Amino acid sequence: MSFVTASQVSSLAVGLLSRTLVLPMTVARIPGTDFGGGHGDTITVRVPQPGSARKQSAGSSITYDQISETPVSVEMDHLYHATRISDEALSLDLVDFGQQVTTVQVDAVGRGAEDTIADEMNGLTPNQADVDPDDLEEEILKARRALSEADVPAGDRYMAVGPGVAAALLGIDKFVRVDQSGSETALREAQVGRLYGFTFVESNSLDSERAVAYHRTGFAMANFAPVAPRGASDSAAANKDGIALRQIFQYDPTVLSDASVVSTFAGASVVDPNRVYSFTLDFA
Repeated sequence: MSFVTASQVSSLAVGLLSRTLVLPMTVARIPGTDFGGGHGDTITVRVPQPGSARKQSAGSSITYDQISETPVSVEMDHLYHATRISDEALSLDLVDFGQQVTTVQVDAVGRGAEDTIADEMNGLTPNQADVDPDDLEEEILKARRALSEADVPAGDRYMAVGPGVAAALLGIDKFVRVDQSGSETALREAQVGRLYGFTFVESNSLDSERAVAYHRTGFAMANFAPVAPRGASDSAAANKDGIALRQIFQYDPTVLSDASVVSTFAGASVVDPNRVYSFTLDFA
């Protein structure tokens, strides 16, 4: 088996991430350049607040309003998966480093990054709890009305659902299933269908009975690769569509093993809870 370089592994990792992550594709992404790292490892997102037009009476002076912004803090976590590959394993056991090692590491880090969003969604207080599955379509309409009344844009509306809700959705006759539309890309992104202006995505990182309706800007996620360490023998960073990670190799002579570490910085936060609608189904 030829030795695999960090750049080769990172290129493979990008492809794996694009097939693994679901929720990050549906939320606002914060560029890594916005991260300062000097305030408790947090990023502050400035969200402009809507203004109101005024009427001018003939000949009267106009009124000047202040432009206001709401700060939203996104706390960053350093997520990683580290493993050692002994000389024996590298020489005798490994057939495909990418499949046997990198796939496991990238999957772990990718799921960890997605969980930063899922934790925010699962932590929401439901607008409606214990909804009867037979009333699911009615609840979706309530979510649509709630977002519209909160002036949420009609485009880029998503409803992220757990596996239980996704199964219940497929029982709605009006539900347009993605697998019937022939979109392979949508299937890879776990889009299960559309209804009443929502694109539905299924994520195993959500509680099975949980559904969250939101606009893309309803949640903010920050994600970027750590800088290359000066002490690593081989390292590389990869970034595609905002999904970033770093992979490093370092030989540990004390145990005669290669150390492989895949890691990323990731964090997420709800931008405005009043512009997000969440409910849970009762499958009892």
